[in-house]
Amino acid sequence: MYDLVVPNNNEKEFLEKAKALGISNLIFLYPVKNVDEIRNKKQFGVKIGLLFLPKTVGEAKKINEKLYLEVDLIAATSQDEAVTRALCENPMVDIVFGVATSFGKDALDYRRAGINAIVANLIKENKQSYAVSFVNILNEIGVKRAKLLGREMQNIQLLRRKVPLIIASFAKKPEEMRLAENLGAFLRILGANYPQSKAATASVIESIITRKELRKSKWFVMQGVRLVE
Repeated sequence: MYDLVVPNNNEKEFLEKAKALGISNLIFLYPVKNVDEIRNKKQFGVKIGLLFLPKTVGEAKKINEKLYLEVDLIAATSQDEAVTRALCENPMVDIVFGVATSFGKDALDYRRAGINAIVANLIKENKQSYAVSFVNILNEIGVKRAKLLGREMQNIQLLRRKVPLIIASFAKKPEEMRLAENLGAFLRILGANYPQSKAATASVIESIITRKELRKSKWFVMQGVRLVE
């Protein structure tokens, strides 16, 4: 089982909590800027991901290639619709998450959830995965939580037949983490089926990491093409 978390000098506490919850594979996400910062984070013996937080469309389209190859995956988020679309057009992005918001008014015929049919097709074309952040929902209360739940439900309905789904805590504090079984059950409430919810904390993330390892190989040319001796 996997979980994605966002530590802030509390890595050891996360590792202890993961062990208590039976989470065998923890991935630390960091909003770093260069390769040296990533290499310094590898002391904890877990997979390292880039937490990509672009503020503009231009930033969303650019990821340092050396940084891209150094990390095990790239998880990106934005609550700006134009930036979200740019992220979904960037094949270097592995996971898109946190695009639904708890603020703003919905239209009469659809919820402003950050994902529409066009963006859903972009995620599919660029072989990305869509992730639900449990902590985003956990940290909302009342009407705001209800609104966010509804918007995530809409996103799952748009995406579940097109792209791999992921659910992770994206916790910033160890106490925000949850059992993988609980996260999977929550994803089913949002509209995923049982096989999807089971894969969402395991095989989907595993496949992203495996794909990235292949890209790091000196034999890699492009997706589906490798050099041979």
